[in-house]
Amino acid sequence: MTYSITRKQLSPQPMLAVRCRVKHADIAKSLGEALGAVFAHAQRTHAALVGQPFARYLEWGPGLVTIEAGLPVAAPVPGQGEVLAGALPGGPAAVATHTGPYEQLASAHGAVQIWIEENGLRPAGAPWEVYVTDPAEHPNPKDWRTDIFWPLAS
Repeated sequence: MTYSITRKQLSPQPMLAVRCRVKHADIAKSLGEALGAVFAHAQRTHAALVGQPFARYLEWGPGLVTIEAGLPVAAPVPGQGEVLAGALPGGPAAVATHTGPYEQLASAHGAVQIWIEENGLRPAGAPWEVYVTDPAEHPNPKDWRTDIFWPLAS
């Protein structure tokens, strides 16, 4: 698949998230559980949700991955228990859109990494995916859209 990759300037985005360390095979299950906990916390605290769910990949190893699964909020809200309050970083980022099944997202990440290097840029932090399309509303994976963000050094 060919990807159109652009450089964008992002504003910091307040968010609520759950951090977990899981096996690669358990990512989807863990994302579902984490996002459920975040959504419940947002409802309890009356946090205004302002975007789609995301997963930020803090550490990616051959056996385990550390992820933050969360939701963007309009204004900072305190976390509680496993739900952490924070912000997705602002600043320059390489951005791409993937259309299709989640199992093919690795090719999009690879394309962004190559684009960063070919443009003489350096990554600066953990990348994240925003799940634009809700699979419950669009059950065919070929219709799923995921935006990928890679922070860049200034």
